[in-house]
Amino acid sequence: MFLLGVIVSICYVPGVTGAFVATWPVLSILLPLTLWRAGPMTIFHWAGLLFIAYASARLSHSPIFNDAVYGFWLLCLMGLSFWFGSTIGNLRGLYAGLAVGASASSVLAIFQALGYQGVPYVSLNPAGIYANSIAQGLILAMLIVALITERMWSWIPALLPGLALSGSRGAFLALGIGLLSVYVRRLWVFGILGTIGSVFLLSPLSASDGLRVFIWKVAGAHLTWLGWGPGSFFSLLIEYDGNRMYPEYAHNDALQLAFEYGAAAALPIGIAAFVLIRHQAKGWPVFVTFAIAGCYSPALSIPLASFLALVVAGRTVRDWALARRELHNRRFDFVPREHRRTDKVRSETVPVLTGH
Repeated sequence: MFLLGVIVSICYVPGVTGAFVATWPVLSILLPLTLWRAGPMTIFHWAGLLFIAYASARLSHSPIFNDAVYGFWLLCLMGLSFWFGSTIGNLRGLYAGLAVGASASSVLAIFQALGYQGVPYVSLNPAGIYANSIAQGLILAMLIVALITERMWSWIPALLPGLALSGSRGAFLALGIGLLSVYVRRLWVFGILGTIGSVFLLSPLSASDGLRVFIWKVAGAHLTWLGWGPGSFFSLLIEYDGNRMYPEYAHNDALQLAFEYGAAAALPIGIAAFVLIRHQAKGWPVFVTFAIAGCYSPALSIPLASFLALVVAGRTVRDWALARRELHNRRFDFVPREHRRTDKVRSETVPVLTGH
């Protein structure tokens, strides 16, 4: 697990790609290998397979076929991440491996902030190897919460500079709610805090916030029952403030799923809702952090954030399935084992009387 975490988080070609770009291809190579791992097959796994089947059927209906293939590819990787999580008994090794790459990104962000020109970055703020400061902020926020849930305190200090330099308000909000969820495990509390936080982020509206709200309105006005197909949001053209542009993302994961898949989006959203109500699961705060960020950013499209969240979701479903199986076995275990052994001995020693 440790080595996998290192590889997917540090796959980076200086000056060519960041981990934001390179992680998807690396996951495409590594995740299919997890299909040979044993794990429980639950109703949520079948729901995910049904959703992927529906997405494949809608490939030909997307406006641009290349975008459709790309969107479907990412969807399959997300499904594989979920399955991988449902085969893991302990996430500590994976967290440690991911923290190695994230620490390297955090250190590189310091050099970028100091004007180091060895590795240029295109983001407004230093983003380390993740190329995008929003991605860096969210990934580090989720990892900090994950490490705290496992009490892996020594890994956290190296992540803090990268988080601070990202300058992402959304990451700070998600981190704050995620940290609180480690100790206060009540979903309604975070619903209220998330709403208040969103209002805070959008008041007053900055230029980027105004564009985000406009994208939500346009996407909401074009929802259909069947959806526009995988990757269709990439081809959505909007006109805002006299300029035409392709927003590429809805900056709200649930809205983007509904736009692309219509009513079928209820399947993945339902799985996410189930994970969110499992507030006693150890990884619950990590998924809460991700879900909060997904309300105002394309969290599902950020490779490492998506991978980590879906692994945690799969692990949560796995624990639920195992607990359910154990409860089922207890209900039908009417005769204690020691009594069964006694009965067996008696049946072997007591002679059978037959009449003539």
